[in-house]
Amino acid sequence: MEVRFWHGTIMENTGADRVQFANTLRGIASVSVLISHYTGAFWLDNRDSVANLIHAPALPLDKFAFPTYLSWLHTTVPQFSWGAFGVALFFLVSGFVIPFSLRNATWPAFVVGRFFRIVPLYMVGFSVTLAAIWLVGRYFDVPWPFGLRDVAIHYVPGLRDLLWLPSIDGIVWTLEIEVKFYALCALAIVLLRRRSPWVFVVPVVVAVLDLWGSRHMADLALGPPSIYRMSLAFSYSAPFLIFMFIGVAFYYLREKAIHGEAAVLGAAALFLLFATILDAGFLPMLWSYGFAVIVFASAATFPRVFRSTRIGDFFADISYPLYVIHGVAGYAALRVLLDLGAKAWVSLAIVTAGAIALAWLLHITVEIPSHNLGKRLASSLRTRHPPEPVPAE
Repeated sequence: MEVRFWHGTIMENTGADRVQFANTLRGIASVSVLISHYTGAFWLDNRDSVANLIHAPALPLDKFAFPTYLSWLHTTVPQFSWGAFGVALFFLVSGFVIPFSLRNATWPAFVVGRFFRIVPLYMVGFSVTLAAIWLVGRYFDVPWPFGLRDVAIHYVPGLRDLLWLPSIDGIVWTLEIEVKFYALCALAIVLLRRRSPWVFVVPVVVAVLDLWGSRHMADLALGPPSIYRMSLAFSYSAPFLIFMFIGVAFYYLREKAIHGEAAVLGAAALFLLFATILDAGFLPMLWSYGFAVIVFASAATFPRVFRSTRIGDFFADISYPLYVIHGVAGYAALRVLLDLGAKAWVSLAIVTAGAIALAWLLHITVEIPSHNLGKRLASSLRTRHPPEPVPAE
């Protein structure tokens, strides 16, 4: 029996063509990560990790207990993690959308477009993170914890993990994986343009290299430090790179480059490969990643359920700036407000509203202008054949 997806209209021409269900999922992902960090990580098992990120005293458990009205978000289904689910959706959406960007682009155009899509906004967001750490340090009388080199390296996603330095903001690791995925797509640009099934050899090669590196990591540690650090960075990213190719499989299905049965089998095989090489410490989040695949497949199958709405489009539009600025700055603000005596629900309301407002401001003043600049610069490097419609990002 043939497996069918994409019933109904999945492309809506609203000014710019966009795959609306993927846009909606991006907004859901950003809200899921926000829920994870503000209602879970800050209060529960990650109090020490949060304290290390903002470089402030840990939230005293006896004085600031976990609000009981938030418990249902994290205890109803203990195997489910809002953060892992949100990040998984982001990865799937990127895997699905990025091949669209390669339809009419040379690899230099693709690299330029990606740079201006990601880096300028991240630089501004990272500056917000640093300002939050400095301010909370002044409040708790904690000295500035970073050297100039560490700060400078963080400003360009993709450099920190190659040098295997500790993360300052706690979220850059996902952008570093995105950058590696962009590099793989640029290398496979011909295959992706032709919708060739041979592109799925790429995640297999990634898995083989990771398995080989894992077996020889002790030997690599005895060699040049730079090779060892890059091996660690690759090993950390490899499972998630493979996971992102599930999104590519859905892109191929949408473009009718593969049949439904092949897409289902391919997605299942990629998820199994992802689970096989995933570090044991990440295994508890497999349930959440699997649920994200189910949600993505459901949205692709029933796109009308995930159609464009005003609130959905708003959170989709601010999803990247919200992801970049909400973490450390939000933790720092919550910590100070609670220390000043504000009630938990008041602190959460103020910080959540502030994060959303700041994300919208950065979307308007930084993200849109830099993205448009990148598109203009990339357009001069595009191929000359008639362009195909590209969904908005």
